[in-house]
Amino acid sequence: MIIDFTASNFRSIKEPQTISFEATDDKHLEDYYVVEKGGYRLLKMATIIGANASGKSNMLQAYMQFILLMRLPCENKTDKILYSKFALDGDYVNRDSSIIVNFICGTYHYRYEIVFNNEIIVEETMSRKLLERGEMEVVFGRTTNRETRMSAINLQNGYTAFNGEFDRMLTNILHNRTVFGAYHKSNVDIPWMREISDWMDSYLLPIITTTEQGLRQFTSKQIFDRKITKEQVASFLRKADVGISDFSVRKEDTPISSYYAAAIVNDKNTPDNIKEQVKNTSTLPDARVKMVHNGEHGSYELEFGEESRGTQRYYEMAGVLLTIINTPHIVAIDELEYAMHPDLYEHFLVTFLSNAKESQILCTTHMREFLADKNLFRDDSVWIAQKNEHGATEVYSIADFDQKELQQIDSRYGAYRSGCLGGIPRLGDTYVEPFNTDKQ
Repeated sequence: MIIDFTASNFRSIKEPQTISFEATDDKHLEDYYVVEKGGYRLLKMATIIGANASGKSNMLQAYMQFILLMRLPCENKTDKILYSKFALDGDYVNRDSSIIVNFICGTYHYRYEIVFNNEIIVEETMSRKLLERGEMEVVFGRTTNRETRMSAINLQNGYTAFNGEFDRMLTNILHNRTVFGAYHKSNVDIPWMREISDWMDSYLLPIITTTEQGLRQFTSKQIFDRKITKEQVASFLRKADVGISDFSVRKEDTPISSYYAAAIVNDKNTPDNIKEQVKNTSTLPDARVKMVHNGEHGSYELEFGEESRGTQRYYEMAGVLLTIINTPHIVAIDELEYAMHPDLYEHFLVTFLSNAKESQILCTTHMREFLADKNLFRDDSVWIAQKNEHGATEVYSIADFDQKELQQIDSRYGAYRSGCLGGIPRLGDTYVEPFNTDKQ
C-alpha cells in the first residue's frame, strides 16, 4: 500500500507537496477507511478538492509520472523525459524535479526518491526497514554525471552481495532511465527488486481521466479474463438505477485505418504484442456491449453507444471498482464524479469503502456536497488544493487545521463553502461591459 508521496517542481507544484494516506488517531469510520498493516494505519481513500486550476490534477499526474519512470522507461539515449516544470519562476525552470514515494511491499517499508529533469535521472535513493521495527537503511544510491551522463550505483549495507547483478545491469542504466527501468530491460534476477517490480505491476493502476481511455474495453476484458464476473457488473448496474436489467458482451476484432495503425505502431507506450497484431492484421481486439432494458412488452437491447454518457461511464467504472474490490490496487481518478449523479457518486464511494480490503483510491472532485455528510469522509482523507499568491499549488488536509477549531465547526461543507478551509475560487463580480458598436 502507498503511505505517502511527495512531488516538487512539477507542473503547478513548486515546493514539495505531500499527499499522505496515514490515518490520524481519529477513530471515525475506522472500519470503513482504515487498514492496519505492519504497524501503520493507512487510509483506503484520499480525496482532493479545490477550485479549477488549483493543481488537483497535477498531484495525480505526479503520481502517474512515478509509474512512468519506474515501469515505462525511455527506450533510447536521445529520448526526453516528458513532463513540465514549474513555469512561473525562472529559477525553477533550470532546477531538478523530485518525487518521493513511501510504500509497503511484503514485510518492508520502502522509501524511494527520484531526482530528475527532462534530460537525465540525476539521483535515485532507495531505503527500507522492516515493518514494526528497525531503522531506515539505504539499499542503493544512484548518481548521474551531468557532463558525461554516465551513472554510478552504490549498494549499501548488506546489499553488496548483488554487485554482480548490478554490474550486468549497468549497460541498461541509461542516463534517462531509472534503476527499475533498467531492471525491466535486463536479464538479471534480484529477489528484492523482483518483489518490488511485481508489486508495482500488480498494485499500481494507470490514472483514469475524463477523456476516452478505452475503459469499456477494460471492463469487458476483465470479464473475459475472469478477473470480475458479468453478474457482478450487471448487479452493479441494476443497483445504480440507470434502467439496465442486464447486458451482453462479446469479443470482436475492429478494423482500423492505416493512419491509426501507424500511430499505434509508432507509439512507444503501446505494448509490443499489440503493435505486432496491428502490423499483421490491421485490427484491434474489441468488445461489443449491448445493454438490456425492460420495456412494456418485454426486454430490448441497445448498443453501448446509444446509452447516455452517464450509463456508459458507470459500466466503465464498474470494471475499475470491481477490480479494486476483488484484488488490491491503487488507482488515481481525476474528477471521480464525472457524468455521475451525486447519489450515484456517493453509492460508488460507499461500495468501495464497504467492500475493498487493501485497495486505495486517490481522486479529485468538485463534488463538495459530500462534505455535508460526516458519514462519508474522515478529516484526514480530504485534501484541499489551492494556489498561493505566486501561482504555486499547495495542498493540505482538513486534519491539518487546529483540532479545537475543527471541533467548533458543525459542518465541514459550510466551512468549505464559506472559504474558511480555503480551496475555493476567488470570483469577480458578474458585471459585463455592454458591447458598443460605435467603438468598433
